[in-house]
Amino acid sequence: MISYSTNFMGPISLDWFRQRGLTVKETRWSDILKKDITVTKITQNWMGGRIDVYGTNNPYGQEIALPIMHDSDWYKFSNWLNNYKTDCVKTLDEILESYYNDGNDKIRWWKDDKSQ
Repeated sequence: MISYSTNFMGPISLDWFRQRGLTVKETRWSDILKKDITVTKITQNWMGGRIDVYGTNNPYGQEIALPIMHDSDWYKFSNWLNNYKTDCVKTLDEILESYYNDGNDKIRWWKDDKSQ
């Protein structure tokens, strides 16, 4: 049987979130420094990476690219994917079709066009 799991790879850089307007500055008291400090807080979390494919004859494994999606969708998809098994390796489109056919909500994919 073929099994699958997500592998988080980013975005990790705070700059990715800053450049897309997904941060705010907050002032907080630091007990260590004994003064107010300004921190950058991420307002929306997004995650992407790959799907690792197990159970193939490939000694190095197989990977399927997984675009950036909203973090809550990532966690739901990851949990579902951990139980997804097939007889042969499926494409991302085939995997997503099964995910949606199981009654899951549409995944919110990141689009770099400010229409989020």
